[in-house]
Amino acid sequence: MKYVITVFVASFFLAIAFCIGATKFQGVFNGIKWTDIGSLVVTFLGFTFAFVTYFQWLKNKRKEDAYLVAKKYVASIDEIEEQLHELLYQYDHICPAPGVFVENNDVSLKRIEHLHNVWEYLYQARRNLYKSHRELAFWDVNLISDFKDHHDEINKSLDNISVVSSALNNQLFHFIKSEMKNMGEVISHKKRFDELFNKIHIVTQKRVECGFKDMFKFGE
Repeated sequence: MKYVITVFVASFFLAIAFCIGATKFQGVFNGIKWTDIGSLVVTFLGFTFAFVTYFQWLKNKRKEDAYLVAKKYVASIDEIEEQLHELLYQYDHICPAPGVFVENNDVSLKRIEHLHNVWEYLYQARRNLYKSHRELAFWDVNLISDFKDHHDEINKSLDNISVVSSALNNQLFHFIKSEMKNMGEVISHKKRFDELFNKIHIVTQKRVECGFKDMFKFGE
């Protein structure tokens, strides 16, 4: 952009120098009207101004698109959090724990069926996180160093949650069908899920505490 402005300024002074030079060599321009020269200079300056304006608009448009991509990245993390909270809510109602009301088998089986749907939504949210993170580089947007580590932590924990959640769902199905004979395994897997959930929650809360401006670095 600085280069374009320099060209504009140089062109302006060149036009002035042209007019001054023309007054010293009037014989060369016999038959040429000064109004025509003035119109030519104005047209040239207008074209240069339009050129600069276009590049300024293009720069602002790119900046706007970069902010939109960053917002998509944040939105995908929010979606992941929402689906994880839904998983936790369902597990808290199915898994045995002190003070938890024991539901009948039909209700529990419906919850397990719903868990599969939630996991599909979570998978899609992870895809959105992957795509929006990939687009950040395209638009010359970078995560601040700490949040680069947070991004890796979230993905690693989500990989682990995927394994734990799958195992827990299977354990819960057998838990219901076998009249709670595998209660120990269910409790163990639920505890591991809670640990991973809390780990992701701590990381995502740092995003809220720091704010948008401290999370991204935008290119020029």
